[in-house]
Amino acid sequence: MSFRVLDDYPRRAHLEFFRARANPFYSLTFELDATRVRARARELGASTYAALVWTYHRALSSIDAFRTRLDGERVVLHDALRVGMTVPAPRRTFTFATLDWEPDAASFLAAARTAMAAASTRVDLTGGAAPDFAYYTALPLVPFTSFAHVPLPDPAAGQPETAFGKFREENGRVVVPVGVLVNHLYVDGADLGDLCEAARESFASAF
Repeated sequence: MSFRVLDDYPRRAHLEFFRARANPFYSLTFELDATRVRARARELGASTYAALVWTYHRALSSIDAFRTRLDGERVVLHDALRVGMTVPAPRRTFTFATLDWEPDAASFLAAARTAMAAASTRVDLTGGAAPDFAYYTALPLVPFTSFAHVPLPDPAAGQPETAFGKFREENGRVVVPVGVLVNHLYVDGADLGDLCEAARESFASAF
């Protein structure tokens, strides 16, 4: 877990403003064109879910706000974010698979295949608690237009949470709804705008 301290953090006043709130978390839902991502996953025989995660996480990680956390009273910027994914487990439950971020798509997708298969054999909800994580889940049968995540119990927690919903065919495109939860201590509306743009670009180029 590597990070650097932001001694001259420009949003310190905003962080303290939202830190005083009982619930500083908020959500946003938007859509992405997943046509190319799904096609590439099928070509490679990879998990479409893992492909969505990799393509989106590339965009998320490119924006400092989503890697910013509190470490005691210090504001820090993590060099990279690890990935936590929900995975189906026995008896209609779920479990967590955790992976290190890998900028090479093929390497990440191969690691995800192994991690997801291993995780699916048991229920283990202890992984991914460290601050240098981003969390992902998928609801492939649910065509949502709004999504509310369950926030972490620590009101200073900065791990972003993202859900992918049911694909929709539209004018020859494959569209996926994306529900995001962030903490206003670190992430403002402008940062979410940057995320939307970066994610659209990442999905357009895919891998």
